[in-house]
Amino acid sequence: MASPRTKNIKTEVQEKVVTSRLRKTIYLLPNSITAANMVLGIWSITWAIKDSLTLSMFPAHDTIPYVMPARLIVIAAFLDLFDGIVARATHTTSKFGQEFDSLSDLVSFGMAPAILIYLSVLRYMGDWGLAITFLYVVCTAIRLARFNVQAAVEEKTSFMGLPSPAAAGILASYVLVSRWYGFYDKGIFLNKVMGWYEENLNAIELPWIPILTVVIALVMVSTIPFPSLKKLNKEFIKPWTLAFIGLVLISLVEAFEFTSFTLLTIYLFWGIIKFLTKNSLGRLRKPTKANPKI
Repeated sequence: MASPRTKNIKTEVQEKVVTSRLRKTIYLLPNSITAANMVLGIWSITWAIKDSLTLSMFPAHDTIPYVMPARLIVIAAFLDLFDGIVARATHTTSKFGQEFDSLSDLVSFGMAPAILIYLSVLRYMGDWGLAITFLYVVCTAIRLARFNVQAAVEEKTSFMGLPSPAAAGILASYVLVSRWYGFYDKGIFLNKVMGWYEENLNAIELPWIPILTVVIALVMVSTIPFPSLKKLNKEFIKPWTLAFIGLVLISLVEAFEFTSFTLLTIYLFWGIIKFLTKNSLGRLRKPTKANPKI
């Protein structure tokens, strides 16, 4: 007959086994979301290639090309945000998870948007379009590698350089808005803006989208700080901010394509302008040393 001490030891061992299994399950959750993120990136690449082949063989095909690959990148960006939230909430952040997340991001926010924007716009530029595509992928890889190296010391309230999900979101949302025909019943403002865009499509897309892609790539590897939403303090939550968030959510529901591209583009150039303005003012305010008298 087992003694009470033996029973206690068995109970403790069983509890440790259950706790260990539960812990492994919890660790598996954010990594599963990261894996889903990578799958969406691969799916986007294959779908974009399929759309390109379909467009070349059947130009009069009814399906609008490149819309679904762009949507998959946007969904992957939401999953990337979600897996970070889950990992922090369950205290399961790890070095493995960080490295796995970066590899997933390189596929979903490096390769996928680069191939998407190449097939939809840049391929009409020949070798220059291919060079811009290479630049974007390389800059994304550098951005992610630098983030991993500096993760321990990086500021929690801001990112150094444009985050890769935001960069991919700009390109994907542009593809969505450039092929969006649902603006006809969204009001006079959108009708005028999108009507003007359609009339000047070639003048806008061929020169400016390659330039935008290059700017996004270079800003990713820059030292320009961009605000992070990972650590929202209580001071940020105010009535006007809640009203703004509500307005953004309504706009996303009503006109997701136009709103997402507009907000992400503002995020990009707001960070650039703020950085340049701050540096310029800093130089003007910096006192100059008087020349020493001889």
